Amino acid sequence: MNDHGRRALEILEELGRRPAAPFHEGGPARYLAAFARNLGVDVQVDSFGNVIAHYRKGSGEDRPPVAYVAHMDHPGYEIAEIRDGDAVVRALGGVPAASLRKQVPVQVLMPDGSRPRGELTPPDAPLSDDPSERLTLLQIEAGAALEPGLLVVFDLPDFELDGDYIRMRALDDLAGCAATAAALERLVHESADADLYAVFTRAEEGGLFGARLLAEAGTLPLDTLVVSIESSPVIQGVAQGDGPVIRTGDAMYTFDAEAEQILAVAVETIRERDPDFRFQRRLMSGGSCEGTAFAVFGYRATGLAFPLVNHHNATTSIPDPDGDIGAETIALTDFLGGVELLAEAATAANRIDDSPVRQRIRHTPDDVRMRLEGSVRW
Repeated sequence: MNDHGRRALEILEELGRRPAAPFHEGGPARYLAAFARNLGVDVQVDSFGNVIAHYRKGSGEDRPPVAYVAHMDHPGYEIAEIRDGDAVVRALGGVPAASLRKQVPVQVLMPDGSRPRGELTPPDAPLSDDPSERLTLLQIEAGAALEPGLLVVFDLPDFELDGDYIRMRALDDLAGCAATAAALERLVHESADADLYAVFTRAEEGGLFGARLLAEAGTLPLDTLVVSIESSPVIQGVAQGDGPVIRTGDAMYTFDAEAEQILAVAVETIRERDPDFRFQRRLMSGGSCEGTAFAVFGYRATGLAFPLVNHHNATTSIPDPDGDIGAETIALTDFLGGVELLAEAATAANRIDDSPVRQRIRHTPDDVRMRLEGSVRW
């Protein structure tokens, strides 16, 4: 592993120490904003709490900007109320159904930074007439002063490097945030010619909300090529260890071929110096990502995904009430390959007309052209 790879893992580990859930993204948001400011790039926090860092160097008036978009939140719980001495917690985002049906170890993030351990415990009777509220009870170790609004997360590793795999509570989408931050840092240190927005969004797990609001507001120039970076569940035809996945679409939307060309050009450039570089290309239909939010509002969007096991910490599937809770897992080589691809793609916006696909399709061999022209008989 080279220095760039080690640095990317350091950033990912730092983010893992800062658990988040929809509407509770303060830990990673503060870290990423400070990280970008320390690099000397422009940092904006919009009215919705999305963090937008902007690096620009070089002329390239015809070069469209590039935006890497990743979300800071991950499914979890928050304390909704203290009822008759019991802490009632509400699910935020797509938590595994099993976590509402069985006892599950958790941690509570206290205002002083401590994390007392406890357990989600199914109630004897429903806590609400509305099942969409997704409520359960929290049992906590003695002495913890609980109050409404506190964040509750699964008691899983913040970060763990396990041989060829990375295991974490929330690779979705801290891996995307770390890869984006590492690529940004590399551009700055190399003084690369690029126009890159590094965008870290909120409340994705509830419905792409931070990205939807940011795209609706037109915060990024409309000609920006948007790359949504996600950890996405493994589907048929995708394998961990075969490289990051160039994502042609998600469960809701098909993405833009023009935007994808920055990734295609980057792959070609990397393979000139490393012929063994691996990547995959698929429509990752196991979930939706922020590329859809930007595409709906008129942006040209594409995506990059790290194939993920135990999506949303479900060891079987999210709706399975009989499943279990486990750490999310991605392959180390997929993550490092994705960082390399993003660092290269940020500089490729002015070379998309020369993408290998376009070059190949635009050129028809003269002998084929002549044979077709000379064989018309009708």
